[in-house]
Parts: sequence; structure tokens; C-alpha cells
Amino acid sequence: MRWVLSPAVDAAIVQRVHSQYPVTVQERTYRLDYLIAGETLQLAVELDGFAFHSDRAAFTYDRLRQNDLAAAGLTVLRFSYDAVRTDTARCVAQLQAMLRRDPLLAALVTAVPLVEVPDMAGDPMRAADPPRNAVQAGLMPGGAYFDGVRCQVDRGPLRSCQDEALAALANYYASGGRHAATVMAVGAGKTALGVAAALSFTRRRALVVTPGSVIRGTFASALDPGVPGNVLYGLAGGPLLPGTCPPATLVLDADEQQISRVSRERLLTADVVVTNFHALGTGEKSGDLLAKLEPEDVDYIVVDEAHIAASASYQRLFAHFPGARTLLMSACFTRLDGKPIDADVVYRYRLVDSVADGSAKNLRAHRFAPEVASTVYEAVWPDGRREQIVGRDALLSVLGDERKLARITAQSEAPIRQVMAVTRACLDAQAKLLAPVRPRVLFAAMGQAHAEQVARIAEEHGIPCATLHHSMPASAIAATRRRFESDAGDLEGIVQLRMLGQGYDFPPITVVVPLRPYGSFGEFYQFVGRGVRVLRHPHLAPDQQYLDVVCHAELGLEEHLEALCADNDMDPAVLLDAPLIDADMLETVFDGGDGAQDDAGPAGDGGLGGMDAFVLYERGRVEERVIHGTDRVEARRAEREKQLLAQRYAVYAQSTAAPVPFEQFVEYMRRLTGGK
Repeated sequence: MRWVLSPAVDAAIVQRVHSQYPVTVQERTYRLDYLIAGETLQLAVELDGFAFHSDRAAFTYDRLRQNDLAAAGLTVLRFSYDAVRTDTARCVAQLQAMLRRDPLLAALVTAVPLVEVPDMAGDPMRAADPPRNAVQAGLMPGGAYFDGVRCQVDRGPLRSCQDEALAALANYYASGGRHAATVMAVGAGKTALGVAAALSFTRRRALVVTPGSVIRGTFASALDPGVPGNVLYGLAGGPLLPGTCPPATLVLDADEQQISRVSRERLLTADVVVTNFHALGTGEKSGDLLAKLEPEDVDYIVVDEAHIAASASYQRLFAHFPGARTLLMSACFTRLDGKPIDADVVYRYRLVDSVADGSAKNLRAHRFAPEVASTVYEAVWPDGRREQIVGRDALLSVLGDERKLARITAQSEAPIRQVMAVTRACLDAQAKLLAPVRPRVLFAAMGQAHAEQVARIAEEHGIPCATLHHSMPASAIAATRRRFESDAGDLEGIVQLRMLGQGYDFPPITVVVPLRPYGSFGEFYQFVGRGVRVLRHPHLAPDQQYLDVVCHAELGLEEHLEALCADNDMDPAVLLDAPLIDADMLETVFDGGDGAQDDAGPAGDGGLGGMDAFVLYERGRVEERVIHGTDRVEARRAEREKQLLAQRYAVYAQSTAAPVPFEQFVEYMRRLTGGK
């Protein structure tokens, strides 16, 4: 606006310029950086940053997006950050040439444009900073800490995905965007991204909002310089803030920092406020956080686990701080209600990316499909009345009634026993693969009685198991978790009811068993994600680690498995249309007969003899499929390496008069890094 549009046209054009203008084409909504509306010309002006438009997915998306805009009758003009910075006059001339094609806009074109040398940082990451002269003149209210620290943030210690996301956010905010979202798989390091973003884009005060005490504690530790492994100074690659003081951080909701007891004055002494969204309040009571903070007190909001951001609490939060820029982070691309996240997704890091980078286990799905047409459940009410629920459709219809779902047990235990046999086999294979680490299994049940039923059957199959639910005393919950998480503990499994959710990452969980239906993909994905993070194992590389997902087909999880596949570039048919193998081979593999392997088997097969599928018992079948084959993961790893090298080459080429060819640059970089 300042360096290109202002010199190109008369100020009267302002009525015809619309920023972040929404355009809907075939049910897809795009936001244009700027729309300039003429009499015959509808001109979309797009501002591109290299970091956000350099990978293959972004390249493809940009082309499809531009085609949709063209189909809607728009003419698209694109300027890169560096073009505006280093070739401003040419950008102005190109914009004027386009505007002259419209009789109404042509009259507003400046005859002799006064082109200034832009006061723009060479690093696009600094594009979202306040104007330098405004800072120097002291025009920016408050935010003294961030004015000084913003340029001190060292991106070097960040992982490549975190750095890419930060660059994408910078480009988005610099182009006028306000409500950004990043979708990053479990293990990608969303906490570090949230901290780095708050340091980079806050001008006055940042507010970090989490869905519960677990993630709130994660952010509190990340921002505490005294905690080992904190994000500010304890990242593996070095400090994020070298030689710079940490922000003054206030963590609310802890016992000594209840919101009702914290004064407005205390809140205003903090640079970063971390809180739980349940404690935001409505703003109607004097003790509510929203009642103590004025709209201008917070200008940057970080929301973790944004798939729940459709709730009323979050909507009140965004409405209370209308001028604040926001960052919504989630591992899931849909909200809990199944709708897309209500923000502009500027960066996406999928599970296959996390697997390829060694941050997540690969997923191996075992889907049990009973031959019986229907499974019978029953709900037992407090007055003793029993209500039968027969078949898959009847069970799925109960999803919206948590009161009834919590009272359900399986009248026929055969499917649970068959699933449990698969679970036992998976644990045995994982134990052989992961020794000396003891693998654990996490079950999800419908209600307390169902959880106790599942735990009892697990015990019968040699899986020491306990239940975990919110009605238990806090001391009992803590004791059960210790028995499960401790190497000296006696529990191999836990059956949980909506617990150990977001933010609970325990790498020894190598088997997850959802024995309940899920109303949304988000809930299903969050449960599966509890076991995705890789183990730090002395003898087993990340690419040899697997998470076994054991599913019961009567629970209606196929759509969620399809969504998991589709989001990770895999044909769902590969998972859901597995051929059957004779049951005798199952006994051979598991019982150590002819053809069984003495050790864990080839790297990555988890000790299952490299089998693709198997049958369990005569009454049903189990199908096994690896979500990402080795070839797919290796291809994605090579693809991401090429993208990273392309970004480095662009920086090198811009600063070198006679750059070498890209292929030669790649060869040199690989030699420099020992071939990695």
C-alpha cells in the first residue's frame, strides 16, 4: 500500500480498494490481499513471500487458487516481497499499466509517480514489525519489551517446520491478515512455534489460551527460563533469545494465581499471560479475566488445540480483543463439530511430514470386522431399566446423547475379546521390537461400566489394566497414572474416559484401541495422537517405530480412517480393502512355527513377519495396513529436503552476483553436511 499503490494512484482510489476481500468460488472461499474494483476491471493484488510459496504443496495450491480467481472474472497481479523492496519502480509501473485498462481507474493513475526507496527489512520475517520510524519516535504504545526483543529472536534453533510456519505467519500478517491458523501434526513442536510467534509478532502484550491444565503447564514450562528444556534458552539447537532477557510471564489458574485474586495492575506488568480458556469468564463478573483487561491491552493471541475454538468462550475472547492478531494451532484440520477451523490456514505440516522428519511414529491400522451382522449393546439406567442397542446404526445414533453413551456396555463380549487378542499380539510384537522399553496400550471406552468391562477382558488376556475417569478422586487418578507411566509400574494398559487427551504425550504408548464411536474426526485423531510421538530409543531409529491402531468395524470408524488417509496422501482403499490371509498363517507368525522370525523381523515390520493382513478366529477377520509405506515416507523426506535446499539457494542467489547452478549448489551443500 505504502510503497506501490500510493505512488501509483490518486488518493481518491481508496474507496475502491478492499483489503482481505473474501471471494467464494465453488464453495471455496479465498481472501484477496487487495481487491481494486473498477468499472470493467476487478483486479486482485496478491503479495507473495518466498517462504510461504516455495514448497510443492503451496506451489500447487497457488496455481489452483489463481485458476479459481480467473474463473470468477478476476485479473490477478502478484508482487513478491523482494520485488517491492528492490524493484519498486517497476512494481509501480506494472500496477499503473494494469489500472489504465479500466476507464474509471485510469483517471486515477498518477502521471509522474514519486517512488521512494522502501524502508523494508531484507528479511521478510521482519515485515510484520512496526514501522521503524514509529518505534524510534516512540509512537507505539506500550510493548517496550517486544520492541527490543523482536529483532533478537534467533530462528536457527527452530526445526525446519517451525521456521517455515513462522515465515508463513510473517508473510500473512505483513499482507494485512489477522486471523491465522497452522495445522501441524503431533510431534511437530507447536509449543515452540507459539512461543516464537508471540515473541516475533506481539507489539504490546500476548495472551496464550489453552484448553486445560496439561497444555497450560507445557506453555508455562516453555516460557520459564529455569525449567530444563524451556523454549527460550533450552532448545537442542541453542537459545531462541541469545543474550536477551525473557518476557515477564504470568501463568493464571495455578493455585497461587487464581484469576479472581489477580488485579488488573498485576496483569499489566506481564508481557505474556498464559491461561485456561475455561477461566476467561464472560466479562460480566468483576473477577473474570475479560473484565480486567481492556480491548487494547492484548494485541496478539495464541490458541492451542484450536479444533475446539468454536466454543462460546473462544468467540467471546476474540470479540473482546477485536484488534488483536491471532494464531490458532492444531494437529487436526477440522474442528470438533466437523467444520473447518475458522481462520486462514497459512501453514500445514501433515503426519506424513512428521513421520518423514523422524518426529512421529508411522501408523499401522488393524481393523477387525466381525462376521455377525450386528453387535448388541445395552444401556442400564439408574432405576434398573435396560435398553438394548442393536447394530451399528443404532449405536452411532446414540453419539449425540453422552448421558446414554456413558451407560452402555457390550452385551456380546466376543468382539472385544477378538480385538483384545489382536492388541495382545501387537504388544508382544512391540515388546520384542522396543526392548528394553515396555510398550503400553491406551483404550477409549464409552462409559464407566464399559471401561470396567474392557479392563476385565484385558486382564484375562494378560494385559494388566486399570480404568481412568473424572469421577475418581485426584489422588486415585495420580496413583493410576504413576502405575502406568513408571518403568517400575505394574500397568500395561489404561482404559480412559475422555482423559489423557490434548497435550498428553507418552511415547511408550505404542498401541491405541478406540472401543467407542467418535462423532468427529477431530476427537478420533486426538485420541490416536496420544501415541504418535517417537521414543528416544538407544537401538531403534524413529523410522523403525510404529503405532498400532486397533479398530472395531462395528464402531463406525471407517470414515475417520479414510480422513486420516486422505489427509496424508494415501488411497483409503489400500487400508480398507485389504485381502484376507489364511488363519493358519496367523498361528505360524504368532506362535513361532515355520516361517516365524526369531527377532523383530525386518526393520519397520514390527515383528509381524512383513505380513499385510491376517485373519483372527473363524468368527471374524482382522486387516492390517501400514498408513505410510517406506517408499512414501522416503519420497516425502527427499521432497522436503529439496524444498529446504531451494529456499537456501534462493537466499544465496539473491546475495551473489554470479550464483552457481542449483544442482551444483545442492551437491556442495550435501558434501558440506556429510551427505545428509
